[in-house]
Amino acid sequence: MAFLVFEQSLMNERPVLRPTGQTFSLAGHNLLYRAWENRGRPLNSGWSVNRRELVELQFGKQGNSESTRLIIDFHPTSTGRIGLVEPINIHAYTWGEPDGTAVWTPLMLELRDVYYSEYDETLSPERKKDIMQQIPVDFDGYNSVEFLYLNGDALSWNWGRNGMTNAAFLFGEARDYFRGFF
Repeated sequence: MAFLVFEQSLMNERPVLRPTGQTFSLAGHNLLYRAWENRGRPLNSGWSVNRRELVELQFGKQGNSESTRLIIDFHPTSTGRIGLVEPINIHAYTWGEPDGTAVWTPLMLELRDVYYSEYDETLSPERKKDIMQQIPVDFDGYNSVEFLYLNGDALSWNWGRNGMTNAAFLFGEARDYFRGFF
């Protein structure tokens, strides 16, 4: 996945998204970790962060949470499609040890479909970049959820291992917490 920053503006009186050339990171000691810290580092409980707070965490007071969009290209190496989604809300449940150490955090990402198109011809990286220079805004699209997890403090809040099954088994209080969102 590629984590890209877009800016919403008007072109011919229609809203469009344009890439800024900037990127962001949810995992590691980045946006989700900082959101968790802002909440007082809760353990064995759920917490949530919305898209506006993610923008503010990324850019501080310089960010414009109304026009800045944090967009995920969910298959950046594809030569046959472009798929862009925006995290709207991220719900997390951080499991921890009595000493305050976070062990792992299953996540539920509420995603808004921003752009999806399949192409008959093979897309070169240049052609894909050209298409992504101006994405029409149509937020009436399909919304989805994705479950992932972050490892805890010992592995620096990074994603589960790539290439492995990244299932987040939910039970007990964590299952009850996520049940409230759908």
